[in-house]
Amino acid sequence: MSRNKLQRHMQQAKLPGTRLGSYFKHTLRPDLVAGLTVAMIAVPQGMSYAAIAGVNPIYGLYTAIIPAIIGSLFGSSNHLITGPTNAAALATASALLAIAGQADYFEYIFALAVMIGLVKLILGLLRLGGIVRYISNSVLTGFLAGAGILIIVNQIHAMLGLSRPVGANTLTIMGDLVQQIPRANLHVLAIGLFVIAVLVLVKRISPRLPRALMAIVLAGVLIQIFGWESHGVVLVRDLDCSLSEARLSFHIPIIPLKNVGNLIASAGAVALLGLVEAMSIAKTIALASGQRINPSREFVGQGLASLIGGFFQCIPSSGSLSRSGIAYGSGAKTQLAGVLSGVFVLLVLLAFSSQIGYIPVAGLAGVVVMSAYGLFDYHHLKLTWRSRTTSRIVLSVTFVATLLLPLYIAIYMGTLLSIGIYLYESGSIQLRYLTLNENGQVTEHSLEDIAAERPPIALINVEGTLYFAAVDDLENKLRALLQTGVKVLILRVRRLHLLASTGVIALRGIVTSARDSGATVLICGVTENLGEILASSGFASPVEVEPVFKASDILFESTSQALRRAREIIAEEE
Repeated sequence: MSRNKLQRHMQQAKLPGTRLGSYFKHTLRPDLVAGLTVAMIAVPQGMSYAAIAGVNPIYGLYTAIIPAIIGSLFGSSNHLITGPTNAAALATASALLAIAGQADYFEYIFALAVMIGLVKLILGLLRLGGIVRYISNSVLTGFLAGAGILIIVNQIHAMLGLSRPVGANTLTIMGDLVQQIPRANLHVLAIGLFVIAVLVLVKRISPRLPRALMAIVLAGVLIQIFGWESHGVVLVRDLDCSLSEARLSFHIPIIPLKNVGNLIASAGAVALLGLVEAMSIAKTIALASGQRINPSREFVGQGLASLIGGFFQCIPSSGSLSRSGIAYGSGAKTQLAGVLSGVFVLLVLLAFSSQIGYIPVAGLAGVVVMSAYGLFDYHHLKLTWRSRTTSRIVLSVTFVATLLLPLYIAIYMGTLLSIGIYLYESGSIQLRYLTLNENGQVTEHSLEDIAAERPPIALINVEGTLYFAAVDDLENKLRALLQTGVKVLILRVRRLHLLASTGVIALRGIVTSARDSGATVLICGVTENLGEILASSGFASPVEVEPVFKASDILFESTSQALRRAREIIAEEE
């Protein structure tokens, strides 16, 4: 072995150690700082979001540990923090509204998390990460705005120290609230308002401070100083499931087999919402960081996070906008920042489990209310509303459905409406009448100009995707064009995307119609992919149509060839 080769081998052998040393020297500290900062936010948020889902806040801490670690290890984003979120918690509570209050309710929560994880994982393994592109921003914006209102409505009882009706819809909850307001506990209300005030004040002083953690710690201290626990202020330790009973351990959710089928539709909807939420966050931060995101790998990471989390008593998880933004803003460099955030939350749970019991439920409600207020992205709402009519329709339908219908139905309704509008709009093929002057300059005209000019040769630029929904539109427009007396119809298809048999059948129909009217069809600008489809179908044979003119790197070269052939055909007929 030569000396140079030996040196290269030695360098390669040292490469892992070199990378590890470089990480400890340049990257570990930013990841540690980011992980610790995220953990300080995750503790109060996790407990608050678990309350939204209708389970003991301790399960929210579990969800800030296991999914955060798994999601970061198996995902593709360096900054996406997985765990409990407002939207996922609310969607979970809505999906299980009919069984809320049952003794085994928490088992359904964990089972739903497992099923949601399976859905996400399967989509990721099948490399279907691209499906999120068909769910418009209008759906997510409308859902989050409606979810913000629902979350606030569902927390007002806790803010006032009132008992909330179990398993009730939004209208029933609001009606019950009106009746119970005279019995509101002012001590509880004072704690909730105090937490909100601290959150607002600390944010103005320094947005980097862990204001949620500071607010609930201060609230807990005040309650102990003034002895307000005796005045009806409920603490975490007073809830049904005590901290001593809830331990982070492997647990198989047990629910009646007959009820599993009822969860499938809900699991699919919540999974869809979680994937759109996570991918939107990951892509937004990636635009700033310059990182490339692998959607299918992110699906796998999100799926494993929820799946494994469900077996460790976690509520359904998703990507967190606030914690991911904090991770990026705190200088996180790698996915280890998310792993460390979960480890730090675990350390908090182990070291301060007894102190967690002193956190007031009203304080968590205050954190939730402020977090829900953050779901109202007024800039996004204004932008979506002003963009176009279809966006306003999707936004409005999703928003209203979120307020009035079960959330999984609202998610499906908005998604299907978004996809339906996309298919309707893409079902129209764009046709433009082109003319070339002696200098080779191209001018675009509308199809109506053909009826006025009645040229013997009509060059038509065809653009769009020719699938089943667009076939009728294309055939109707070209048949109307043939009625003007066109002798040679040239179809420029360089910008046409042909979908196998549907598109081929449509083109056959156009050729047949042209032949019946005494006209000839020429096809130019045929790309390699389109040419393969035409050739394999036998369409390009001279028996059916003139030989196609293949596209080249020189624009309009094949078009010029088709025009020369068209003039020859006209001359032959004369």
